Amino acid sequence: MTATDVAKAGPFRNFFRALRSAIAHPKETPRPHRSSRSSHKHNETPPTDASNSQTSGSPVPAPPGRPDVRVAKAASGTNQQKTDLLYGTPVPGKPGLVTSPFAPDSGYVDVTGFPPRTAVEDPYTSKIFLTP
Repeated sequence: MTATDVAKAGPFRNFFRALRSAIAHPKETPRPHRSSRSSHKHNETPPTDASNSQTSGSPVPAPPGRPDVRVAKAASGTNQQKTDLLYGTPVPGKPGLVTSPFAPDSGYVDVTGFPPRTAVEDPYTSKIFLTP
């Protein structure tokens, strides 16, 4: 390589000088911000009532105008006789949903799949009641 070859390098020489300068003296450049909504837009699935009511027993605030619905669990090791337990109250027009006798204003309890007179655990109070 001769001196005339270096002189003809032009844009390549400028590129490598800029690269060397960037490595030796890095500058922080502002990066555009993405909103969390747009960055997860393609990976999220819209929430459905079924997934909210069946996957979570944890407290989740109910949407305005709609009661909270939680799934009941089968009671394990009930010490009380079934005759001593209270019954859940069926919700009119909503098969499989009851209100708890221990927390009637908290929301609905989903007892779908449990036969009548089955002891279940109230997800609001952890007390045991019977399905109607």
